[in-house]
Amino acid sequence: MLVFSQESLFWLTGYDSGGFVYFQCALVTADDRPMVLLTRRPDLLQARMTSTIEDIRIWWDADDANPAADLKEILAEHGLQGKRIAIELNTHGLTGWNLWRCQQTFGQWCQLENDDHLIRKLRVRKSPAEIEIMREAGRICDRSLERVIAAARPGILDSDLKAEYLASILGDGADMPPNAPLFNSGERAVFGRGVATARRLLENDQILVEYPVPYKHYNVKTEWLIVLGKLKDEQRRMYDVARETLARMTDLARPGTTLGEIFDCYANHLDAAGFAASRYGATGYSVGISYAPTSMDVPPMIYSGNATVCEPGMTLFYHVMNGVQDNGLAMGVGHTLLVTEGKPEILTYLPDDLTVIT
Repeated sequence: MLVFSQESLFWLTGYDSGGFVYFQCALVTADDRPMVLLTRRPDLLQARMTSTIEDIRIWWDADDANPAADLKEILAEHGLQGKRIAIELNTHGLTGWNLWRCQQTFGQWCQLENDDHLIRKLRVRKSPAEIEIMREAGRICDRSLERVIAAARPGILDSDLKAEYLASILGDGADMPPNAPLFNSGERAVFGRGVATARRLLENDQILVEYPVPYKHYNVKTEWLIVLGKLKDEQRRMYDVARETLARMTDLARPGTTLGEIFDCYANHLDAAGFAASRYGATGYSVGISYAPTSMDVPPMIYSGNATVCEPGMTLFYHVMNGVQDNGLAMGVGHTLLVTEGKPEILTYLPDDLTVIT
């Protein structure tokens, strides 16, 4: 198997690096031969010191460099000509250009096959050691949300809250997040993604907050809405619907329930409340080890018809996000949970009621 995912390499060996943004690949054979890593020179010492990999090969930068050719030489050393070789495809560690170079270089020399998320599927259920790491990430996340809420007030930039979040988690021992947080205020609160350029908060305003907290590269996430000034009746209703929906979805996170059934709970409740046009087509996903550019460790995602069954050890981020373009009002609540043998364990807690700062 050709392993291009940095998350896979970290999980398998402890290797921790950003070199995956170039061409970086490990060969894992079906027998007990040691793993071989092909990477660039800046990652050599890091690979030696952070991982269990002993056989590390280097490809050198040049105008005519083709690391796929170096990789083919490694495969030839292992007698893999004409063999079936799985390749990790759904990863930011394998760009289209690098896949093209592999395909052009290998040709018919061997048979590349879709890995079908093999290692990612093995990572969905967390070990007791991984769960402890994620619990610590959750504690860091809880403290950061308290600080963000305490700092929110009219007159500051919404980016000041983003700075508060970063200072809190980094000062608490977390890693740099794998993706930019979402601190969308005003009319931008209805967006489902973060946007550039800071905005100054007004006397009557809304701030939708969603962000990851990684500890030892294991991510948890939270989502919350902060209201400044007078709370509109419709926004209170949106919150009540969202919080009730999140509670019902959470109770379903038990062994035997499918992710599709959890999505149906979300969709049915929002549709019944009149929000069919503004709800999303997915309402959460697996979280765990993540490197840039995303904290979503998918698949699996929670969407209609997903037959993936909840099992103890799975860690999921649930969120109920609802942005209504017509009235400009937003709502978002979300937390990370652990599926257990019984009632799910909440890893990131939320305030008891909607935050309204007057």
